[in-house]
Amino acid sequence: MAMTISVIIPTHDRPGPLRLVVEALARQSHKPNELIIVNDGAGEIDDDLPAILARAGIDLKVLRRAEPSSAASRNAGLTIARGDIVACFDDDMLLDVDLLKNLSDLYRLDSAGVVAGITLAYRDEPETWQGMVWEAIAGALGRMRWAPRRQRCRYVRLDNRLAGKLEPAARLSSGAMSLRGQVARGARFDEQLTGYAFGEDRDLSYRLGRELALFRTRQVWIRHAPAPGGRGSMFQRGQAYVDNSLRIAARGVEGGAGTVVLIGYDFAGTILQYAIWGLLTGQRSNLAYAAGVACALARRAWTAVRKSIDAPQKKNHE
Repeated sequence: MAMTISVIIPTHDRPGPLRLVVEALARQSHKPNELIIVNDGAGEIDDDLPAILARAGIDLKVLRRAEPSSAASRNAGLTIARGDIVACFDDDMLLDVDLLKNLSDLYRLDSAGVVAGITLAYRDEPETWQGMVWEAIAGALGRMRWAPRRQRCRYVRLDNRLAGKLEPAARLSSGAMSLRGQVARGARFDEQLTGYAFGEDRDLSYRLGRELALFRTRQVWIRHAPAPGGRGSMFQRGQAYVDNSLRIAARGVEGGAGTVVLIGYDFAGTILQYAIWGLLTGQRSNLAYAAGVACALARRAWTAVRKSIDAPQKKNHE
């Protein structure tokens, strides 16, 4: 019996890219049973999208939220999703016609039901030499290396038919992720994270991954076609990256000098990556992001210094 699939897409003032995703879902060889669009932007979705989905036999639910928050919008979709598999995609993703079929096949091969979630391999579209240089810089600077020590995915035994198809993953990418339905309906992104979309997938993955096995597949690809949206300025996004990363580390990662060093290395690598890319391309937005990260770190360092100075004085007064 075929597995039912729910797709959740949060959208924020990107009608053109959203339409491409909807049209791609309507063409899928294994069509989703329902599409949940959560609109937290100022505009409305195109009037003809319901008709496109109706012709494909896909049930459409549109939720409206006044406050922009990708975490809260995804949570709204998770609350009502009914599928055996729940997939979360961003509204600027490009989907191959067999994407959902190939994804459901991976879950179907998991006869023991140990796979709680799968994140898809994805790349920016088009794949250019600039994108490959960007990834090379990120890898060389060691970004995104910190993670919880305990990850259930490293200790479960997969069905032999999944050999070479899945690999352990510390993090699911929120724009290209899937969960088993029973897991998805109990999962919640942290709505206290600042900014529009910065780190909520890492936070959720770290919390889920302690007890449930999460995996990555390189067999199923999704393409990312980045589109402008209401996510704040690049300077604000850099600040949010620092604030959210520190919150995630405090909640979901065991302490220790090694973790502190890796997080510091991540921040340093982030500043260098965006600064180098800004200088190479002349794009001021990348320099603004690096500046946002640096300013947020400086602000927190200054707060810590002030506390250390004020603490003895407060104690003397007491």
